[in-house]
Amino acid sequence: MSEAVQALNRRSIANWPSARLLDFAESNAHDQELLEYILAELSRRDVDVAVAAAQRVAALIGGTSALSERPAADGGPEVAALKARLDQAERRAREAEARAATAERALACEPLPSRGGTLMRRVHLADTAPGWLVDAARRAFRLRFHPDRFADPLMKARAEETFKEAEDVFRQIATGQ
Repeated sequence: MSEAVQALNRRSIANWPSARLLDFAESNAHDQELLEYILAELSRRDVDVAVAAAQRVAALIGGTSALSERPAADGGPEVAALKARLDQAERRAREAEARAATAERALACEPLPSRGGTLMRRVHLADTAPGWLVDAARRAFRLRFHPDRFADPLMKARAEETFKEAEDVFRQIATGQ
């Protein structure tokens, strides 16, 4: 039995991930018995990584250069296309986050409607809204416009103003004015 196999417990090698087994095989390419053992272990696994690793180990056993079996460092056109799609998805996600932040800032800065209308309409509720909906709207206003949510002093001041206006309106609704 080879020195490398004797030095390592076969059970521990069997628990290694396929990529680690491949690295170990490549670093001990001169040890045919070890390569055969690793190939047998990789052949029992039915995942793509193990199949690819088994092909590389078989190439090592067959005497062919493992470098010729390896994909190019850039990964070829498929990997380049996937990288481009990933970059595009990340860019879209950043743009969507920026749009969401802008919309949230705009909502936070938007004062309550004060021109005419009933108290209920000033907090975006129908005149016939039930009490539980009024309570839910009050909680929503408190969460959205609480001044502690904003770090920017200008936005914090606007949010505080809106928060106070909304609390005043909800207090008037609760007292029936």
